[in-house]
Amino acid sequence: MIKHLVLLAFSPMIDESKIKKSIEKLGALKNKEVPEILSFSYGKNCSPESLDQGFNYAFIMEFASEKTRDIYLKNEAHKAIAQNDILPLLVNGIQSAIVLDYKC
Repeated sequence: MIKHLVLLAFSPMIDESKIKKSIEKLGALKNKEVPEILSFSYGKNCSPESLDQGFNYAFIMEFASEKTRDIYLKNEAHKAIAQNDILPLLVNGIQSAIVLDYKC
């Protein structure tokens, strides 16, 4: 199992409904273009520790293997949503994203 964790720093000027819509669009790939996504969840940071370094949203996807994760990474719909719907809303584009994958 591979967990794909993404931390995002959205601009505080962006309406939360627009942020949620962009992330949910990515998650909807699970039921359409990328059935290899086993699960998808996301949320807004709610930690009281003040250690978020400006990252205010996160999402996690689960994949059965590195091979199925790579199918998602190469998917054109995924690339388009990231480029057109998510990156423009971030504080500093791709510099406002952290991606970490781990096996479990």
